Amino acid sequence: MTFTTDEWTCTSKGRKPDQAMMIVLAMVGLLDGVRILLTSSETEHRFIGVDSSFSVWFRKSSQGKLSLTCGATSLGQVESKALCQALLSGVDEFLSRPESALPEGDAARGDLTAALNEFRQAFPKR
Repeated sequence: MTFTTDEWTCTSKGRKPDQAMMIVLAMVGLLDGVRILLTSSETEHRFIGVDSSFSVWFRKSSQGKLSLTCGATSLGQVESKALCQALLSGVDEFLSRPESALPEGDAARGDLTAALNEFRQAFPKR
């Protein structure tokens, strides 16, 4: 999993120890966690990749922004709207690849579909 801006990159790729994760379940956790953070009184969310030590800490800051920390490295702030759009774009890109196809009836597919629908409903494109 990789988060990128013009100024920084936060990735689970190529790390020692290996920080590979169960990506579909991790996307469910990421979408749900960010959605809950932005639609509730919660002030922070720590995303940890499923079956991984890779983590990104999201904290509400001022004026609709989130402060991000990758592992122990501060990454600065990002607009909440831009983060939501980027998350949806990344998940859509992943799902558009033939090698990412999940079989009908797969429990993880159902979880990801539900998480995407809830996220899109909470943050409609404007």
